[in-house]
Amino acid sequence: MKRATFFAFFLPLISVGAAVFLTAAEDPHQKFKGDDAAMMRWRMGELCTEEGVYFTGSGNCVNCHAPDPEGEALVDETGHTVSPVTDWQATMMANSARDPFWQAKVAHEGLVNPDHRESIENVCTACHAPQGFHEAHLTGTAGPNGYTMEDLADDALGLDGVGCAACHTIDDINLAGRSNGDLPINPENVAWGGFENPWDGLMSGQTGFIPVYGEHMRNSEVCASCHSLYVHTQDLGGEETGQVYFEQTTYLEWVNSAFNAENVQCQGCHMPLVEGGAIAATQPNWLFPQRFGKHHLVGGNAFMLKLMRDNAVTLELSASPAQFDSTIARTERSLQNETAQLHALQLPSQAGEWLFEVEVENAAGHKFPSGYPSRLAFLEFVLVSSAGDTLFHSGKWSPEEGVFGRDAAYEPHWNEISSEEQVQVYETVFGDVSGTPTQLLERASVLLKDNRVPPRGFYSNHLAYDTVRFGPMAELDVDFNHYRNADGSVGEEGSGTDRLVYRIADGSGATSVQAHVRLHYIAVPARWVSGMFEYSDQSEAIATFESMFNASDRTPVLMKSTTVSGWMGYDGESEQWRVAPNPVAEGQLIRLIPPVGEAATAVWLTDANGRVLREVSVNEAMSGHRISDLAAGVYFARIQLVGGGWKAVRWVKL
Repeated sequence: MKRATFFAFFLPLISVGAAVFLTAAEDPHQKFKGDDAAMMRWRMGELCTEEGVYFTGSGNCVNCHAPDPEGEALVDETGHTVSPVTDWQATMMANSARDPFWQAKVAHEGLVNPDHRESIENVCTACHAPQGFHEAHLTGTAGPNGYTMEDLADDALGLDGVGCAACHTIDDINLAGRSNGDLPINPENVAWGGFENPWDGLMSGQTGFIPVYGEHMRNSEVCASCHSLYVHTQDLGGEETGQVYFEQTTYLEWVNSAFNAENVQCQGCHMPLVEGGAIAATQPNWLFPQRFGKHHLVGGNAFMLKLMRDNAVTLELSASPAQFDSTIARTERSLQNETAQLHALQLPSQAGEWLFEVEVENAAGHKFPSGYPSRLAFLEFVLVSSAGDTLFHSGKWSPEEGVFGRDAAYEPHWNEISSEEQVQVYETVFGDVSGTPTQLLERASVLLKDNRVPPRGFYSNHLAYDTVRFGPMAELDVDFNHYRNADGSVGEEGSGTDRLVYRIADGSGATSVQAHVRLHYIAVPARWVSGMFEYSDQSEAIATFESMFNASDRTPVLMKSTTVSGWMGYDGESEQWRVAPNPVAEGQLIRLIPPVGEAATAVWLTDANGRVLREVSVNEAMSGHRISDLAAGVYFARIQLVGGGWKAVRWVKL
């Protein structure tokens, strides 16, 4: 049914539209002189106001859900806006249909498999342009091969991306079992939301949509269809093999996790609640605060957000640079504070080598990384002597060569690294029917590698495991997703961690070192898109993205870093401070070796009677201190501990 739209709704839109027309050539920063709320409302005039039979553009939600000039509605307890339109406008969801990487990749797949081009486009637009896709299919206006990129280019509803109506019209019908954008759209213009007992007078009168409470809007199942994606495998000649390959399984990864068991929904992280609630709309003025989820919709793709911010005019995006900067900052904070933890410790080793264990712990409710298969994370491990010399460096990165040492086909999963040309890369790699690695989604046939760190509570005996399984190398690694028992043996699975050892041969004679460990994230590696760029002369979409990509800052996001000290002769079983060697011969250096979990703030050498002979810096005490001026006899190292307390270690000079 076609919705009636009332004059009260058009009046503010006419005003906004006129403002946009009259000020199109003006600098908004000059025009609004620092009034961010006014500038955002002005920019929101660029949002879609198209009305279809089943959907309405996000610009039609602005009248009541834009930032409140009075500062009463849609603000948190500190007065900051939580306007859903403002927060959504600079997300990957809002810009999904204009995403230049996505458009280029769709073109790439169609050029390689021209007989399937329109069917590929129809599948891809279901999630990236759901309003246009479903409007066309539900009204019978889609072509014989579905909703294509050509259709999208002229469709304002489609170009609105994952707009407000795209999510809020999803009915609660078998949501957990859906995939590939198969959304059950409500036929009666119901707008489901998370508010209990909503008042429908103004919204239904102005937009034709009736607000109704839907419990499913608070649950992960509403995300399932567009975050469970599969392809029908094609052979090298473009013929279907009859095989189905799951390209993305973020929802099913969450299903096989402790987060599901503990009732931690996707919205809990991606749409965090406003503390104390918020008033949901600026009209009517008698509304009161209710449970309200921020429409941050944060993922991990800071790279594409920056690229789109820097090319917003070319891509015809409505969000301001300030809005993009806010979303980028949230994304990077999420990657750095909420996604993973990093731990490192020294292991006992024989003379002439250093041994360190590194553990990556996934803190997310799905695999890390998750989502589109280009995404990867890698570990950088740098060993530096007390003299400042770099003894070992695995996981170097440069804009020209990417991750140094990464194999041309794909890097193996490691549980021990001993060479700088070995690097731990967490990623998924699939091969075509011949087993050759490929970035063509329609060619995906066999899983060659998937060592992405699983979420806590992820089990191989779960019903969903066949769809979300590890790659063969990770499956054989007993330190992957397994707890460790107190005696050091392998424990139960479900830890959501990966542990690996760095074994570094060292002939430098260094007696103490520092191991610097860093976890990096890359959303769009150059290697993933290099094959696509070979088609840039055949596709404007690919050529456009290639130009933007080459001009972009592709520095990985540094997610976590940690530093641990190491001492030659370290004994992991020792619970006491030691001096090595002991006794010490003339000409030798003495070194302090701490037990696990203890550190010193100051060190003194005393004689047998407790008389202080000298104070020694902690660094020198750990790396080696000369005692050639001391006579043979018994001495003590007196140690002041971090956090308080003292230790004394007896040693003998020969």
